[in-house]
Amino acid sequence: MFKFKPSALSRSLVFAALASAVTAVVAQDANKAVFVQPVPAFSSWVDSVVVPSLPAVPTTGVTTVSPAQSAAQAAPAMASAYQPWPVILGAPELPLVGATSHGHWSDSYNYQGMHVRLLVLDRDGRTLRPRSLSAPPAPGERFRIRVTPSFAAVAEVGLIYGPSWDATRGGQLYPQAGMSVAIEAGQTADLPLEPNRFFVMGADETRLLFSVRHPGATEAQRSTQPAYRQDATLGSSYLQLIPKDKQPAFEQLLSAARR
Repeated sequence: MFKFKPSALSRSLVFAALASAVTAVVAQDANKAVFVQPVPAFSSWVDSVVVPSLPAVPTTGVTTVSPAQSAAQAAPAMASAYQPWPVILGAPELPLVGATSHGHWSDSYNYQGMHVRLLVLDRDGRTLRPRSLSAPPAPGERFRIRVTPSFAAVAEVGLIYGPSWDATRGGQLYPQAGMSVAIEAGQTADLPLEPNRFFVMGADETRLLFSVRHPGATEAQRSTQPAYRQDATLGSSYLQLIPKDKQPAFEQLLSAARR
């Protein structure tokens, strides 16, 4: 299930040789099954848990959440400099390591991730079409963000405005400030949660910052490893290496397509 809850906003450990890491885990608990395999196993997990069906298209009362309007109203006191977290297009190099978890994506795995799809409403308002983050929405397109995390997560959509060399955080767009959308591990949420609401991008430099993190991923406790993103036709999958005692945290900047 997912629900609103208060948000708690607040590099990395070097892993030993893979064989040594696996040996250490086995020595720690001889009864714990440990496997080593390529991270593409995440694709199988995505295929098994991501909700394939599309929500019903609203026939009346469609409303939009506009970042341009909200940015214009943002209080200067709330603004702060924006430094993007690294997102790498491609697959990570280290293999997946962890204890078996009966078909579930385990908390013990050295990677955690999420799958994200844009659900774009056509011009006539009759059809929703899923697509990946490699095909960002054009100005005026109405869309929702479908996310399925492998971990218990909280999600928000914030504002980034100004040119890339002088970008500024402009507060939270959705949900309201001080709130987050809580999503259970393996569950799917469409943002905005309200079935007749959609995000819409303007033609200016205002962008959206989509944030998905573990509730315990404060600034001190979040993993600062880069997020690896792989795009397919219907969506984008993200993976992040999680050092010991750290929690997963992802940010993806959404800019309007120039078409």
